[in-house]
Amino acid sequence: MSNTNCSPRHRALTRQSTIGMSPKAFPFGAAAFVAASVFFIAGLAWPEHAVHAGSLRTVHGAPQDTLPAGAGLVRAAMERIGGENWRNIRSFHSVATAKSAMGDATIEYRFIAPDARLLLQTMPGGPSTTTSPKSSARTMELGVSNGVAWMGEPGQTRAVDPKMAEELAGGGDLQTLVRSIEERFEDFQTVLRESINGRMVWRITMKPRATETPDARWILFIDAASGLVHGFDIPAPPKDARSNAPTPSGQSIRLGEWKPVELGANSKAQRLIAFRSASVSAGGMETELVYTTVAVDTLAADAIQAPAGIEPAQTKPVTPQPPAAPTVPKNPNG
Repeated sequence: MSNTNCSPRHRALTRQSTIGMSPKAFPFGAAAFVAASVFFIAGLAWPEHAVHAGSLRTVHGAPQDTLPAGAGLVRAAMERIGGENWRNIRSFHSVATAKSAMGDATIEYRFIAPDARLLLQTMPGGPSTTTSPKSSARTMELGVSNGVAWMGEPGQTRAVDPKMAEELAGGGDLQTLVRSIEERFEDFQTVLRESINGRMVWRITMKPRATETPDARWILFIDAASGLVHGFDIPAPPKDARSNAPTPSGQSIRLGEWKPVELGANSKAQRLIAFRSASVSAGGMETELVYTTVAVDTLAADAIQAPAGIEPAQTKPVTPQPPAAPTVPKNPNG
């Protein structure tokens, strides 16, 4: 299945990665924008943290060659959630609340065919002190429409490279990531059937496409009973070269509450389902996402518009990179 809610050019790009941004790219720091979000990409799957398919050869005493093919399990999982029907949607809209020790954040994603995207994230205010009351919530937006891309707080946005914005906004949606597994990964290998929290799942290793480290693999879990994606385990990115840089950690994402999507009154979409909850664990920090909206064909054709006064920025060549670990909030106690 393809990366469904995107143009052919974007599908080719997102097969390779969603590109992370440096802290300098954000008016008030990258951490403020990505905290409590599982959406922005911030590192690669590296071989020192890799899972090698050959290291797990049996399941309940059975030879590995008796396990179901990983590519077949993934293909069936994609068909289970709608398969090629996702190609024909006119719009996609999701709203989630991310709950963590930092507070609640709201993340909204909009897509309008063929290539307009908008990612909005509202963060909780900063902590209060004896001299400064708790600050109000802040919103950041990242969008691209008709070749014009922008980023920043509402009323203070600036033009950015549209290719970069397309990568970030489009790849920034966890729902889209799950639907585009076949586009973003390859070499699916079933290595084990195991129990996670009482549910039997297939453990499948997979390699990000276009990676320069072919042994680096993510772990995908598919529910053996329902055939739906149960979650991911993601290796940690390498530690920054700075001596005082924190040690990064891997991440675990678990998905739940698969339900039919909400459809617009004139939608012809069929048998599309999506998860409504996700749990993210990284570095001792837990983030719970609850989706209040997962809708198809409900947005008006002009629901994504560039802010007034934004002029197109120069487009830079895109350097292909593999998919990588989504960022979650730092542990305030760690």
